[in-house]
Amino acid sequence: MSGPSTPRAAEGAMGRGYGRHSRVQHRAADHGMPLLRRALEAVPLPADGAPFRAADLGVAAGTNSLEPMRAVVEGVRARTGEDTPVTVVHTDIPTNDFDATFATITGSPDSYAHEPDVFVHAQARSFYEPLFPPAELHLAWSSIAVHWLSRVPAPVPDHIWSARATGAVREALRERSRSDWQTFLAHRSRELRPGGQLVVLGGASADDGSSGAEGLMDTADATLRGLMGRGLITPDEYAGMTIPTWNRTHEEFLAPLRSGPLTTTLRLEESSLVRLPDIHQDHLRATGDSDAYAEEVTAFFTAAFAPSLLSALHPTTDTPAVSDAFTTALHHRITTDPAATETHWHVVLLRITRL
Repeated sequence: MSGPSTPRAAEGAMGRGYGRHSRVQHRAADHGMPLLRRALEAVPLPADGAPFRAADLGVAAGTNSLEPMRAVVEGVRARTGEDTPVTVVHTDIPTNDFDATFATITGSPDSYAHEPDVFVHAQARSFYEPLFPPAELHLAWSSIAVHWLSRVPAPVPDHIWSARATGAVREALRERSRSDWQTFLAHRSRELRPGGQLVVLGGASADDGSSGAEGLMDTADATLRGLMGRGLITPDEYAGMTIPTWNRTHEEFLAPLRSGPLTTTLRLEESSLVRLPDIHQDHLRATGDSDAYAEEVTAFFTAAFAPSLLSALHPTTDTPAVSDAFTTALHHRITTDPAATETHWHVVLLRITRL
């Protein structure tokens, strides 16, 4: 297995039930809808009945793609005054559960996919790779996905969360993030048509590097240490557990759009940094039900991050048993001290034009 200093591919696939437990991500997407609507007002439309081509980059289970892709279809047709054909391509890494994605997109009764002349496709490839031919897209949307790294240069010593890294490991993660973001933008600059629009909602951090989730991550880390103390995971397995993300600061997001080669092809139109409310804590304060709170937060964490952590287990380890033990222990810790896991995620909102 990977040792503590060995780079390994990132495991960013979402866990079972992600669609049901991604209300935090959906709340973040709400902040991006005004940018998406302005992008749809600005983008040049296809002529002569040609289809409008949109990409949803990082679809996961598809739950949080329904509203923005409906906005795309409706926004285009409001401008053309007719049922302009719209092609939507949902992309994610090959290990994504595309069965769940299409069950959501085709099974939801109010899905945009049921509109006439709407064509839905999927692309099982990382958005850090080329996804489309040059000048193929009119619009690309990515919501709460670009904080996932293409790979982990080195696990974080004595923790699972990149914001807790120090020294050379922290700099290696920052550099991996910088390179990934540059690569993401470079591919989109080739794939978008002139005047094409890119809207990105990115998991971010404050200027001091804090993501707003440190308490939750410390609790999860302590839970894994407890499993190690019980002999359910080995020290080597724990040492390989790093959530493969880096939450960039606002300035880290803007840097390649302010100087360098991408400034000749991409123009930043809008950017802002928002701090999300903790919807689970809000519910706890309203109900006083710490057990229900723990259930919600545990489900959110395990759906979003457990697959990455469990990928560090040795092939002979009983992964389902470790997963169950982790879920139970995390729930207990959160119930015991709900205040310790109050979380206020930071999100950067960007609208970018292809020149």
